Amino acid sequence: MPTDTPTTDTEIGDVASAIDLAPGPTTDPDTDTDVAAEFRGSPDELCTGPTANPADLEIDENVRKTFRLEDHPEVTDSIREHGVRDPILVIRMPEGRLVVRDGQVRTLTALAYELPEVPVYIRDFDPTLDTTEAEIERITEQITLNDRRIPLTNSDRAAGIAAMLDLGASVTRVAKALQTRRDEVKLVGKVGSSPTARGLIDDDQYDLAHAAVIAEYENVGDLDAVNRLLNVRSGLFDYEANRIAADRAERRAYLADALPYAQAGLGILTDYPDLDNTDMGLACAGELVDADGNAIEFAHIAANPGAWLVWIDVAEEQVWVEVDTGHLVDPDTVDWDTRDQPDTEPAEGLRHAREVQQRDQLLPEYFLPRDLLDAAGLRERVDTDNDTETADTGDLTDAGDGDDPDGEHRTHGGAGDDEQAAAARRAAAEAAAEAAAQAAEIERAARRRVRELNKLGLAAKATRVEFVTRLLARRTPPAQAALFLTRALLADPGLVNEYHAFDSALKLLGIEGYRSRHDMLATLDTIKPARAQVIALALVLGGYEHRADKDLWRYADSGARRYLGFLRELGYTLVPVELAALGEIKAVDIDIDNPTTGEPADTDASVETDTDAQDLPEAA
Repeated sequence: MPTDTPTTDTEIGDVASAIDLAPGPTTDPDTDTDVAAEFRGSPDELCTGPTANPADLEIDENVRKTFRLEDHPEVTDSIREHGVRDPILVIRMPEGRLVVRDGQVRTLTALAYELPEVPVYIRDFDPTLDTTEAEIERITEQITLNDRRIPLTNSDRAAGIAAMLDLGASVTRVAKALQTRRDEVKLVGKVGSSPTARGLIDDDQYDLAHAAVIAEYENVGDLDAVNRLLNVRSGLFDYEANRIAADRAERRAYLADALPYAQAGLGILTDYPDLDNTDMGLACAGELVDADGNAIEFAHIAANPGAWLVWIDVAEEQVWVEVDTGHLVDPDTVDWDTRDQPDTEPAEGLRHAREVQQRDQLLPEYFLPRDLLDAAGLRERVDTDNDTETADTGDLTDAGDGDDPDGEHRTHGGAGDDEQAAAARRAAAEAAAEAAAQAAEIERAARRRVRELNKLGLAAKATRVEFVTRLLARRTPPAQAALFLTRALLADPGLVNEYHAFDSALKLLGIEGYRSRHDMLATLDTIKPARAQVIALALVLGGYEHRADKDLWRYADSGARRYLGFLRELGYTLVPVELAALGEIKAVDIDIDNPTTGEPADTDASVETDTDAQDLPEAA
């Protein structure tokens, strides 16, 4: 007696009605074409082997008991989009019935979407098996077929998506075909184009977003950035990524600033020269004079630019200039009220705020190879004073009244003394020049330290904003928020009314465009109380974040300490400039070249994370 006796599945109709049979949008907004049409076709076009109407297939006992189609939209959507591509294993019973052995899900989905045909692989029932052996064979085969399917690795799937994008498939088309989000396809496409990033997601070392950052730098050949990201300690990846982005932006800005000098014929230095390095052999223009001892002016450099090199430093403070001409502007001559009211005429005697803008103040330094000094008619400055003082000759009369026994008059101030005095003056001049050079180097190093600490502060701010933005995307506030809010409002009652605090809160909430406080009030009746608490938290965090500018390392403000301490409670990893703001370290002790080395600060990782963040889209 056959053992694959079909049982009536009374839930098939219910399953079919539970699935939305109406096709979703299939138009690619990038190309205005029918995306699904590129994947659809008639059964004759899709199948060259045997096919069957899914209504003619019978579903018998199956090891898969806990299954509802609506719980697996990634499978059902794929079948709705592409049809059934993997043949259903069917056992043909002696009386001709077709019983599904492997493919229950595909059959149910095809029935739900009323597909006319599905591909099948038909095997005849073995009549030599008794009932028990036939059941054992069925269960063994069903378990084996499900367990032994080798899924694509994350890296293989990413490489495939990258290949589709490289071949010209739009992000929308790929997202539609694989039933995943467009933003995820973009990330996976970046990862798939980088061998390093693909390996990282297979080893579960990095999530998609972090692997995509590494992939971007590897794809443009920036191996220094890749190595920095691969070697940064845990918890500081986002901060290091923001540091690298700031470094690259600064380098691009430097080259843009240097372009006029390059066009004028000067060589551009990409690092400040080591003037003590004799192999480099560069002399600073400030230490050179012409044949007459006159200091070098820019006109001398402009007359022979090909021999000179320039390094461009940036002052800590920006300057105001005219938009049209670039000429310096005294900020006291600007009517700053017109900045927030662009249609208002400026006060008499003042200019409109739209006529000016802030720009970096460039501080160029010029250098000449020492082996070109003679050809340029220049020499290094030596501050020697040629006006010799009158030597103390003492009494020039002969000793006693008699003649000099050697027939010569002796003086107390001979040629040897003059040479010693000249040597002393030269030594003093050289010492003064060295002291001046050291003072200039100290000043340059101090400017660089301030600039680098400010850059670290900007990277820290960008990382904090990313962290807080994710925090405020939650539906409920963290447990620590109630005590923090109470303390903040008691200690800083005017915080939420400070200038731009509300704008900062809107940014942290991810709200783009203009939104007034009254607009926010009008929406409160439509949101849940827990989300309203998140918005209240955003208003306070917005106030504190606006205060915490790039130079927060300069001071230990009580509000900044409260804010940073709260973020650390939530699992945010503080970086050196933030620890300096807390007063836990001194800014002077920060290693500005390697700020992410050393032991991490203690954190309480209590922020909820998305454990599925690394899952990649799967095709059915």
